[in-house]
Amino acid sequence: MKARQGFWTAFAMFGMAVVMTPALACTGGALTAKDGGVVVGRTLEFGKPLDSQLAVWPAGSQFSGTTESGNNGLAFTSKYGFIGATVGTVYDQILDGLNEKGLNVGLFYFPGYAEYPEPTPENLAKGLSPGQIPAWILANFASVDEVKENIDRIAALPVKLDAIGIVPDVHFKVQDASGKAITIEPIGGELKVYDNPVRVLTNSPDFTFMLTNLNTYLNLSPGFPKPRKIGDFELAPFGMGAGAVGMPGDFTAPSRFVRMTFFTQNVPEQPDTTAAVATLFHLLNNFDIPYGSDQPPPGSAENYDEFTTWTAVSDLEKVQYHWKTYGHQSVRVVDLREALRQAGDRMIHRDMGPQAPTDISHSTPVGMR
Repeated sequence: MKARQGFWTAFAMFGMAVVMTPALACTGGALTAKDGGVVVGRTLEFGKPLDSQLAVWPAGSQFSGTTESGNNGLAFTSKYGFIGATVGTVYDQILDGLNEKGLNVGLFYFPGYAEYPEPTPENLAKGLSPGQIPAWILANFASVDEVKENIDRIAALPVKLDAIGIVPDVHFKVQDASGKAITIEPIGGELKVYDNPVRVLTNSPDFTFMLTNLNTYLNLSPGFPKPRKIGDFELAPFGMGAGAVGMPGDFTAPSRFVRMTFFTQNVPEQPDTTAAVATLFHLLNNFDIPYGSDQPPPGSAENYDEFTTWTAVSDLEKVQYHWKTYGHQSVRVVDLREALRQAGDRMIHRDMGPQAPTDISHSTPVGMR
């Protein structure tokens, strides 16, 4: 990797990022039930399966930051137990997770916009690879406010992820059981924290653009439009859904951000988190990318089609992790408190299920081990 204006990035420019690497078109959102319970969900899309597993880490687990130089980065011990969907068998690389205090963290791809600091002796001591940041957050904090207060204790360093062969450009959404949410982005070599009032995150461009872009769609409504006349000629809607005409329907990150915000802001209030979990899965179904419909540009280094690998919803009140995979569409659930009792003082893990079109027939789940 080459330094650019003092900062390390995974790609020299956005166009190169699109051509050289698989994209992650993840979409995340949240709902608050009538009883105050919060559920958070997201999809995971990738150009090839990451073979995610569910890792359960008990309180007292030891972690050490990974750096490109091979020297150890930040060492920490988990204060809280947590569960997370991993990058393969690299169990401290968490894509999405939930801790026993009801804090959720999601890692989302951020191609062409992440700017990591150049490693120095000073920041190596508090260094983590980008994929280790969710584990650090889940292990140490119970609320969004605590994360905001302590984010300067770490440095997100440019460390190549073996599964994809590059430094991953990523950003993060953090949400707690009170309903508060923040977005964390590596901008200008620092981890910038933004309040996230819509509790939605997708990918690039940056989060401030995504919020600004919502102003373009003020006309969208779930309501049924009134008929109008042009002289004696009467115009009337063709049917239900006409209020949402003009909502972007493609798979780009800005369009998905608009759609998820529209859906979560207009869904009827859910009576409790059980209902909210089911409803959020229905909303996320709208972002399920079918295999073969989202193909790479000509000249890509790899021949891949992007598709939805798995979808997960965390119940921050009951502290339960729900998920389904490409090849196993039945929703399954792990109760984190029970899983931590089973784990005792060791990390345990389980397969999430078949995550690629070629694995659909292999749909028998295995237990924790």
